[in-house]
Amino acid sequence: MRNLLIRAFVAPYYKAFLGFFILIFIAFGLLMEVRQHIIIGTRILEHPLAFLTLLFMFLIYGWVQFRFHIHLIKHGAYQVFHQMALFKSSDFSSYQLVIWVYNHLLLIIYVIFLSFLSVKIGYWFQPVLLWVTLSGMASAHRIFLYYALARPLPDHGSNLLKKFTRKSYSISSVYWLIMHLKENRLWLLLACKLMVLILLKMFYYSYSTGAYDARWIHFSVLCAAFINLPIWLEKKEFERSPLKIFLNLPRPIFIKAGVHLVSTLLIIAPEIMYVIFQYPYLSNIQQLLSILLLSLSLNLGIIALINFTKEASHLSRNVTIKFFTLFLLIIFGFPVIFVSLMAIVIFIFSIRSPYVY
Repeated sequence: MRNLLIRAFVAPYYKAFLGFFILIFIAFGLLMEVRQHIIIGTRILEHPLAFLTLLFMFLIYGWVQFRFHIHLIKHGAYQVFHQMALFKSSDFSSYQLVIWVYNHLLLIIYVIFLSFLSVKIGYWFQPVLLWVTLSGMASAHRIFLYYALARPLPDHGSNLLKKFTRKSYSISSVYWLIMHLKENRLWLLLACKLMVLILLKMFYYSYSTGAYDARWIHFSVLCAAFINLPIWLEKKEFERSPLKIFLNLPRPIFIKAGVHLVSTLLIIAPEIMYVIFQYPYLSNIQQLLSILLLSLSLNLGIIALINFTKEASHLSRNVTIKFFTLFLLIIFGFPVIFVSLMAIVIFIFSIRSPYVY
């Protein structure tokens, strides 16, 4: 039962607000050190206005999560969960507590952190109030949800049909890949992005010590681009099967290049944002722009490599050769603009045919 509830109510919640949680992870996980968290937490505990603002944000988070929960149980597929209102009070509370804890895990972890910090400082009122707030949110969630489930099911099938078929919107082709990954290969996308961000975090941390030159950052961009290789392989497979019909429709090279460019930027947006946030560690704006251009061009170059590889058995060999070739170019100090232009030219050459997607 617990696994069913997690799949039904927890996974859709995190999937619906995936962008928010990724932003929180980047801003407060990768871009901040433990010392900065301690400073911010101390100021929150010391200033009443900041502390009350935090409690207000907790309430907003709980309200949004509750509204999403109510929105789910109104769907036809979720009406079976209305039977939970017939459970014993203890069973109903335990099942809903599991959902509530998983969906509020971010708040619980931060309250634990603030509790340890406040005890170390010598504050006792603030952690008690934090835990009372969380307990009140959980109790209110349980009470209001019970009354929502106990209501008779309305007969509004025709209204729902009108609601969801009122108007349809076409999705531009530049978003097809990101939508495909979100719907079918979400864990692949998240795993690759997580590995890329952790790798960049390690490279930039060592670069900030002053023991390495700009080639170290260029090498980090190279490694990050090749971590995205599974995504670009999925992209090629997506173009060969669901988009196979478009192979018979000739398209100008500039239109195809624009679609590939925007879809690639959407995929590598997390590392681009991270590099931009690391601008204070770079020497000037030219270095930042060269790193961004290198990141984009290397990913386009990998797409070109996959397009040129006709036999799947040769892919690992070609990837290895390209990686070490680029590695040597970076180590021996070849201009970044030269490496970037070379990758872009190869990419354009790989899609020159009107019948290549």
